[in-house]
Order: sequence, then C-alpha cells, then structure tokens
Amino acid sequence: MPEPDFNQLRQTVFSAAKQDFQLGIQRIDDILQQQEQQLTLEQQIRLLYSKADYLHRSNHTNQAIEILALTKALSLESADPSILYSYHNLTAGIFSDLGLFQPAVQHYRQALEKAQFLSNGYYIKQTENNMALILTKQHQYDEAKRYFKQFQQYGIQTDDASVQAVALNNLGEVAMDEGDTALAATYHRQALALRTKHQLTHHFSYSMLNLAKVAKAEQNWPEVITLAQQCLTLRRDRNDLELIEPGLLLAEAFSKTNQHDAAQQQLEQTLAIAKRLQNAEWLLQAWLLQAELYRSKNPDMALQAMHQALLAQQQLSGQRFDISLAQSTADLGLKSREIQLQESKRQHELSELAASAQQQKLWLAIGATSLVLLLVLAFSLNIRRKNQALAQSLDHLQRTRRQLVEAEKMASLTSLVTGIAHQLNTPLGTVLTAVSCGNEQLTSLQRKLQEKTLTAADLRQGLQDNSELLQLAEQSTHRAAELVQRFKLISAQFDQSAPEPVALHQYLPTLMHSLLLSLNADKSTALQLNGPELNIISYPALLTKVFSALTENALVHGLGDQSHPKISIDWQQQERKLQLKFADNGSGIAKDLASKVFDPFFSTKLGQGSLGLGLNIVFNTLQTLKGHIELADPTQQQPGSCFVLTLPLDIREATSEPQSQN
Repeated sequence: MPEPDFNQLRQTVFSAAKQDFQLGIQRIDDILQQQEQQLTLEQQIRLLYSKADYLHRSNHTNQAIEILALTKALSLESADPSILYSYHNLTAGIFSDLGLFQPAVQHYRQALEKAQFLSNGYYIKQTENNMALILTKQHQYDEAKRYFKQFQQYGIQTDDASVQAVALNNLGEVAMDEGDTALAATYHRQALALRTKHQLTHHFSYSMLNLAKVAKAEQNWPEVITLAQQCLTLRRDRNDLELIEPGLLLAEAFSKTNQHDAAQQQLEQTLAIAKRLQNAEWLLQAWLLQAELYRSKNPDMALQAMHQALLAQQQLSGQRFDISLAQSTADLGLKSREIQLQESKRQHELSELAASAQQQKLWLAIGATSLVLLLVLAFSLNIRRKNQALAQSLDHLQRTRRQLVEAEKMASLTSLVTGIAHQLNTPLGTVLTAVSCGNEQLTSLQRKLQEKTLTAADLRQGLQDNSELLQLAEQSTHRAAELVQRFKLISAQFDQSAPEPVALHQYLPTLMHSLLLSLNADKSTALQLNGPELNIISYPALLTKVFSALTENALVHGLGDQSHPKISIDWQQQERKLQLKFADNGSGIAKDLASKVFDPFFSTKLGQGSLGLGLNIVFNTLQTLKGHIELADPTQQQPGSCFVLTLPLDIREATSEPQSQN
C-alpha cells in the first residue's frame, strides 16, 4: 500500500482511539484482517505498535508486552531502522508509566542508538527528552536539564513552537522537583504563552495542569480550583484516563478550602473513573486522598480507604512484577530465536563451504589424471590446507554454540531469581505496611489514654483495627512462608538413602485417594486406574512428590469448571521401562502454550494464587528418577490434558548413584 494511502488509513485508527481505546484496537484488528495482503511488513508492525499502546493505556499491559515481543520478532526481517527505534521507545514509555525506571532508561538508550541511523534529527532530540523525563524522576536533575535545554534549542533552530513549549514545560517540572516554584511558574507561563500564540489548543490543558501544581505548592488553593476546572473543561472530550489527575487536584483543593461536599463529590467521580479503568496507580492516590478527607471526621471510613489503598498498592506491585517477568520471558524467547537464526545461517554457510570443498576435490581429481606427480602433490597439499581450515571453522562454530548454551542457562537462572524476589516482595511489603499502621493506631490510643480522653468505644475500635491488621500481617507472613516452601520444591534433592520396591497396583490407589481427599475435599472427583500388577524399584518419596504436583495441577487448572471431573492413570511395561499416562477430562492446554508448561513461573493463573512451579517441580524430580515427562497432543477421545511419564523399572540399573537435578 502506498504510504499516503496508509497514512489516511491510520488516521481512521487515531480518530477511533480518541473516543475510546477499545474502538481504536478494534479498528486495527479489522484493518489487519481485511487488508493484510496489501500492507508491507513495516506497515503491519506500525499498526501493531498503535495496538500495543492502546492496550497499555486501557490497562491491558500484559497483552501489550506480548504484542511488542511479536513486533520485535517481525522486525528481525525488516531493514528499516525506525522499526526497532519505535519498539524501544514504546517499551520504555510503558516501563516509565509503571514506575520501572531502570529498564525504561535502558530501552531509551537503545532507541537513541537506533535514532542515529534515521534521517530526521528530531527523533534523537525527542528520545533524549523522553530519557530526561526518567532522569528527573530519578532526581538526576543536572543531566535532565541539559537534555531539556538541548531540546528547547532544537525547537528554536527549527522554529517549532510545539517543541519549545514541551521543553519549557519539562524544565518547569524539574524546577518544581528542586523546590523552586517561582522558576517553575515562569517556565509554565512561557509554555502557555507559546501555545496561545501559535494556537496549539490541544496542549492548553497540560499548561493548566502544571500551573495548578505550582499553585498547590504555593498553597494557593483558590487558584488550584480555577486551573484544575479549566483543565477538566479542556479535556471533557478526551479519554477518561486524562481526567483523573486534574480531578484529584480539584478534590484536594476543595477540601483545603473547606468545601467538603464538593471535594467528596469530585473525588467520587474521579475514583469511579479509576475503578472503571482498573488503573492501580491512580486508585492508590485516590484512596489515599479519600483517607485524608475522612481522617478527622470519620476514622472508620478513613481506615477502610487505607485498606483499599493497600490493596491498590498490592495490585500495582503485582502488575510491575508481571510486566517485568513477561518482558524478561519475551526477551529470552527473542534471544533464543536470534540464536536459532544465527545458527541456521552458520549451518548454511558451513554447507556452502563443504559443497565448495567437494567441488574443488572433484576438479582436482579430474586434473590429477593429466598432470605430473608434482602438480598432483601440489593440489593434494592445497586440498589438505582447505580441509584444515574447514575443521577449524567447524571447531569455532562448536565453541560458539557451547557459549550460547551457557548464556541461555545464565539468562534462565537470572529470570528464576528475579521471579522469586518479586513473589516474596508483595507479602513482605504487606506485613511492613500492616505493622506500621498498627503502630500508628497504638500511638493514637496511648495519646488518648494519657490525655484521659480514651473511651470504651475508642478502645474497642482500636483493638478491632489492630486485630485486623495483625490478621493481615499473619496472612502475609504465612503466604511468604508458603512461597519459600514452594520454591524449595523446585529442587529435586532428597534424603532417601536407597531405592525401595513399589507395587504400583497397591501404591497408586492409596496415594491418589489420599491426595484427592486432601486437595479436593469439597468436590467429588472420579478416579480411574488401569494397569497390570507391576513392581518397580524406585524412590517412593519422589514419586509421591510427582503425583502430588500433577494432581494439584489438574484440580486447579484443568477441572475447576468441570461438572463431572475425572482423573485417569494408565500404566504398562515397555521393555525395561514403565510408561504411565496421567490424564484428566478438563479444559486442556492451548497448543501455543504447550511448549511453556514446564518452565518455572509460567502459569495461566499467575497473580491468582498460582506460582507456575508445579510442572517444573515434576520435570526436575523425574530427571532425578532417570525418567522424563512430555505433554501428549489432545484427541477427540481425550480432550483434556494428558502427561506421559517414562521411568526405569529398576533405577539401580539406570545409575549407581542418583544425582539431584536443580
């Protein structure tokens, strides 16, 4: 599709997204479905970039990260440097919005490297400006101001008033952070004057919002009310996400001027928008403001608001962890694909080199019949040198492959450690917050007791509040302890000194009935066992660990919505091996997820109580038992999940000393 036609098509997307991000996403999906054959690879990637941006803004950031991973994989086939530039720029913006500043700076620096190859110098300055915004949040003000002033100078040189206004606005934010409200007000008024002079009406609301923040810092609450209301008026036709920040400012200003009813009404409107958008960051700020409004007149409501703020904080922490984990997983997958492409290229080069060598051998053989012994010897020496070069090249390729495998191992270890740290961070943070709130409550009761104003109702309420906080801390502590125990299960180490005989036809019924009773007490699950009387020599403790994890996985992920759940286990002997099939009649596993089920921290219910470690524990434990596991393809007769386990009949024949696999 010609670029002018494509740009007109993108305008329809922008118009739809201006009303509602979901409308923009639907418009992109329609274009890709109906006109995919007419679009170039680069045009398809640009549409997917817009979709990822809209998904992030509508609080579907995980899906946005998945689409960005897809676009980066597609970009490997494109020679256009602007494609990877846009990828890093957009990814950095998402991390910045979530408060993950370190990875955001890393992506902006990579975008800056790609911008050096673009013909338009604006992209370099724009990326430096974006990176300076992150530096401001990290309190690196001197470096941030240097980039902002360079951006302003670029706007002056190109006579671009919009660029100049943005640079002035950013310099104003730095001045605010440094505590110089007068200088901040000067910068923001200069930006507003530029936008007014050049009729940049779309950006008026940003100047109004920044001036309102300056007025707040100066405690000029009537001015805050006026500017915040103007900002809301200018944004009345925009997406609801842009109404939250000025709405919170206006509610706080109403409260400071004793207009409590107006403050509560405005806060409820803004809180409703944040709830509808499920934006955890703005929900946290809104609930904290709600607690502040209720602090003096309704302590119970203030406590409830603080509880909601804690939940929003947990949700925000969970989102940051999920996004970091999703990005790490996506990067690992992309690195794997890049390694595969490089390996394929090397194999192709090696094949061409081998074919060339064979052709040279053929010509040398033909020439040898007509040449004297000296020439035959010379050609033979030449062939020998080429074979040595080929062997050296092959040896180099093998060393490179080993290095890449070691790099993948280190990347997997880094992902595992990061996942464990983030999982523990949430319950420990909750414990700290609950203890802090409990200390504040006890301090309040002690003060009232000393002032002899403590009533029985105050004491009862305080004891009840502290009891709830202690319960919250206890639950989070138990959660952290459970996580540690689950993480320990990743290791397949065991203390059993020697293998034992296991009669499967007796061991499996007893074990499975016990597991179903303990894991599924509130629901009847049918159990079907089929197999001959068979004895094996193995480690019962590790076998119990395997079947416990498989049973829990089936109950939690496969049979949750099944009205008549059933688990079936079939076993048979094949030569000196035991083949066992563990199956359920649940919802099954999607084909595109089958390759990930044994990865640590992979789960379709991540963040809903599931750590994604069960099948990884099974995989590691079976390695210790000198066996292996694989996921069978679903069939019409067996639509659910089916895992095929292979074990030696006598583990002593497989190894003289069992080795643990971590």
